[in-house]
Amino acid sequence: MLAKRAMLLIGALLVCFLVVGSACIFPPELEPGTSDAGPSATPVILSAGPAPDFLFPGPIVLDRQDDRTLSLTVQDNDVDDVIRVRLYIDYGRPNPEPAYAECQAASTGELTRVVACQVNSLCNPIGATDVGDHVLEAMVADREFLSDSDPAATGQSLFRALRDKTRAGYSFRDWIMRCNAPVEI
Repeated sequence: MLAKRAMLLIGALLVCFLVVGSACIFPPELEPGTSDAGPSATPVILSAGPAPDFLFPGPIVLDRQDDRTLSLTVQDNDVDDVIRVRLYIDYGRPNPEPAYAECQAASTGELTRVVACQVNSLCNPIGATDVGDHVLEAMVADREFLSDSDPAATGQSLFRALRDKTRAGYSFRDWIMRCNAPVEI
């Protein structure tokens, strides 16, 4: 009798699991004609170049006023988004500092795009005699960056505020970076 009850209980639990487990927890697309992949479409930096100068994890070695271009290959499932990148030096180490470079890539209809970023100002916050390691951090986003004085930036990280934060997709990628001492002429 006990074995029969156990089998009935196991059968009832299995039926409940199948019914509950097969329920859809994601709401259906209400506007299937839109191209916005929604808040889960996070742009991601796949690679950096040109090689070998800007490969992950570094170190990237820059001259003061370096005239090279950092090319970031970014993937975003929302092909209609403009991809925006900010480059930070030692952000939050110890304090948040503004970005020292900004760049963007327009929509091309492709999942993968190349964002070209100038690196000529990246050594500016680093002292002339400092040739030690620093952290270069790229923040890539599919929404517009806001100034910290914008009311929509309230509650967001300093110098990293995004328009429509709840739908914004963003990610980070870091390198070790060094700046050469200035060349005396």
